[in-house]
Amino acid sequence: MIAKTAVATMPAITLRPATEADQPFLHQLYASTLPPSHLRGCDREAEALLVRAQCLAQQTHWHRQFPGADITIIVEHGQPIGRLYVHFSEQEMRLIDISLLPACRGRGIGKGLLRGLQAHGERLGLPVRLQVTLGNPAQRLCQRCDFQFTGIDGGHAALEWKPA
Repeated sequence: MIAKTAVATMPAITLRPATEADQPFLHQLYASTLPPSHLRGCDREAEALLVRAQCLAQQTHWHRQFPGADITIIVEHGQPIGRLYVHFSEQEMRLIDISLLPACRGRGIGKGLLRGLQAHGERLGLPVRLQVTLGNPAQRLCQRCDFQFTGIDGGHAALEWKPA
């Protein structure tokens, strides 16, 4: 549903539906989002098992909370570089997650995807809502993209962008 609209301004970036074959990449991506000290003291095998279990638990939680969400792989020049999870309802577009490999961060890809989601929200007449962990640099990016702070939910800032 969002593959072409979310990336219109970035010709080298495409989105495709995630498949079961993407699980190894999604585990690698998830591990890249963890702080370095997260698994201090674990041997590599135990660390890999723990990261895999955490990644699967996150996916299961999101699947239960947002059934039918668009789960897409962000691709650049044929290579997966990230994931984008978006849930559509009659009331909103909910950005569940956007993650990029470390080497792909800070290049404007996330901003381009946010702007694409906003353009899609404008066409549908729906607000785009998300939550971001307090202190995460993504919060500043969202605010630069005109998302408004609407409150705190646990350790997360709730943000919203509304169409004109």
